[in-house]
Formats: sequence, C-alpha cells, structure tokens
Amino acid sequence: MSNHQTLFRTVTDELLERVLLVSVALGGSDIDPAGIAEMIRLVESASGEVVSQVTQKRNRPDGGFFVGKGKAEEIALEAEGLDLTTIVINCNLSPGQVNRLEELTKCKVIDRTELILAIFAVQARTPQAKLRIELAQLGYMLPRLSGMWHHLDRLGAGIGTRGPGETQLEVDRRRARARMSSIEKKLEALDAGAKVRHRRRAGMFSVTLAGYTNSGKSTLLNKLCDAGVHSEDRLFATLDTTSRRLELPDGGSVIISDTVGFIDKLPKSLLSSFRSTLDVVGEADLILLVADAADHDRLTKISTVVETLEKIDAGSINRITVWNKCDLIESSGAGEMSISALTGEGIDKLIDLLQMKRREALDWCTVKMDICNGELEYWIRSNSIVDSFIRDNNSGAVEIVCGLYLGLNHLRKKLDRSCSKWSVLPGVADTGISKGM
Repeated sequence: MSNHQTLFRTVTDELLERVLLVSVALGGSDIDPAGIAEMIRLVESASGEVVSQVTQKRNRPDGGFFVGKGKAEEIALEAEGLDLTTIVINCNLSPGQVNRLEELTKCKVIDRTELILAIFAVQARTPQAKLRIELAQLGYMLPRLSGMWHHLDRLGAGIGTRGPGETQLEVDRRRARARMSSIEKKLEALDAGAKVRHRRRAGMFSVTLAGYTNSGKSTLLNKLCDAGVHSEDRLFATLDTTSRRLELPDGGSVIISDTVGFIDKLPKSLLSSFRSTLDVVGEADLILLVADAADHDRLTKISTVVETLEKIDAGSINRITVWNKCDLIESSGAGEMSISALTGEGIDKLIDLLQMKRREALDWCTVKMDICNGELEYWIRSNSIVDSFIRDNNSGAVEIVCGLYLGLNHLRKKLDRSCSKWSVLPGVADTGISKGM
C-alpha cells in the first residue's frame, strides 16, 4: 500500500450517491419510522440518496449474515435490479458479517457506525477534527482489514517494508497502528495547548451546550454571543468545540461552549477519539440540554443525550433543559424554558437564568477595610461581581458587598498584602473572619 489513507474505506464518493437502506428491528420490536427517517438523514449527510428500502423484524441477529441468508439474497436481488453498489444497514455488524454480505451482494456494505464515521469525515473542517476522525476510522477499520484484501500471498523480506513471511494484511495493520500512534501524539500536543487556554479562564462560570445533533446548539451560541460559528440544518454540522464569552447585565460574564452533537448509538471509537473535546462538557458548571421542541421523538432523544452524558462522566453536573425551535408550528410539549435561537424569542429569559445561576455559584461576602487604594479596588472588581461599594469620605474606610469568582481565600491573601485592617463576613455565615477589625 502506498499510504495510510487506503487503510480505511471512504463512503463519501460517488458510489454512495444511490443507496439501498436496510432497516432491521431486533428483539421482537416493530419497525421504527423515526429511526428510518434518521437513517435517511444520515445517508443524506454523507452525500448519499436512499433510492430503495428493505425492512426486517428479527428476534436476534443471524451470526452469518445478520439478516439471514434468505434476506441477504433478497437484498442482493433488489440492489442488482436497481443497479446499486452501496447497501447501508441501520445496525452495527461484525467484520465477518460485512465480508459475507459483500461477497453475496457484490456491493459495498456500510453499517451504522461506519456511516457516522464517514459523515464526521465529511464535516471535519479543522486539523484537530480531521485527526480525530482519522483516528476513529483507523480504530474501527483495523479489525476489518482482513476482508478488504484478497492478495494475502506471502512475500519475501524487504528492508523497512515487511519481514520474512509477512502478509500484505500484516503490513497494513502495522502501518495502521503506526499512523494511529502518530495521530495520538499530534493530538496530545494540540490538547496541551487547549488546556493552557482553559486554565486562563479559571474562575469563570462555564456553561456547555449539549444536545442531540441538529437541535440548534450552534445557532443558539451565535444568538447569545454573536459567535459566527458555522450552523446549518444538517446532522453533525459542528464537530469542534467553540467557546465564547457572554457579558451579563449585572456586569459579570460566563463562558459558553458548543461541542459535537450526540446521536443514538454514537460509536465508541468516536467517543474515545473526541474525549478531550468532550472534556469541556465534564468540566462545565452548568449544562444547557438543548432539545428540539418541534421533534416528535424529542423525549427519546433527550434520554439518549442523558445516557451519553453519563458515559462521559457528566451525568451529575447541574443541567437545565432548553426547548429550542418554539417558533415552528410543530413545536409542542415545551417546558418552562422555551426559546427560538433563530428568532430570539425567549433569549432574554435564558440570559436572566444564566445570570441567576452565575450569581448562585459565587462566594458572596461583605468586606470592610480601613482603606482601599485604586489597585486593590481594581483587583476586587476584576475578580468579583460588586453589588455595593460604600466609601467613607472622612476616614477612607470601605464596605463592599461582592460575589467572588475564585473564593474567599484569594481575597484574604490579597487583603493581607494590601491593607492593615480588614474583615470579611461570608454571605452564609453568622460571624466573619477579620484582621485588626
């Protein structure tokens, strides 16, 4: 093989333009129209068009062909009659099942995970996203390489290529692992820079937008922060984390972050590759769970998002459900926080909620000082929200009611260095901590 790019298959070329979609309902369940509609949108997001469909109900998958040999033969005839070369199945298949189906149907067979990986590859815009997608694709395709090669004759030794008796398959696996190792090192360097930028925001209230793909998270970030990020009516339009500062009416501010959307059965390889990207969710002070109020399957999708949050260790973080797209006629069942990120309806109410949550997270106290110079006043105003600042013009003494970003200890250390007499009365305590007052 000439380079690593041929180690995994692409499903974004012209072969996927016309697709036969196979929808299988397992465990005795009925065919889910909403699930079929989502698969059609996934195919469309990968630049494909579903021209025919086959459905099947099974108690459990067939070990050989997943759908059974008889159904596989029916699928092969359907694909041949329509001159199709690509079959997409709504479930995840084993490498052996894919191989047998491809041999029988003479078509490329794509399962749900490979389809989602292909969509991510199409949508990736930044170098970081492209590397993460390639890593996920390589990890997924590595055990499937055996079915992609029919030239497994043993070849001789060669310097820097393959050892004695090494097959083409072994060479490809070795190169795939080497490429994965190289990508992981590059991502570690990129993630280190992201962590430095994150530390600079220490003390700022962090809000993360989470939700099912295409629920309008990026549109909401643009409306709140005038972020200018890419948004469109398309699954997985956003893959990279984007963070912006939102200035609040009381003078404080919050950091709002938008990251990749979730979907049912999100591939484990993607969760692993995007782990550092999703860390922004786990480190948030508040999660806004953005839901599509016009989606008839909205409650099921909210459950999927909550389950994914649990998988990435973000299930215990305080969250509020925000019902988006309330401007649409189909919108119904929205809760108290109902908005339209497109028209701006309800945005002021959402900002008020963020301000309230921000204030609740601060360490409130009353500070009394014998004197407060300009440098100390600037520090306090930069590191807190000041509700009251009273100065005695005769003595120079100051009384300040403020909510601290970084806690009382930072204030005490600053006061120790800046003035001789001070006292701090925490907002939730009956007695204060003082020095000389």
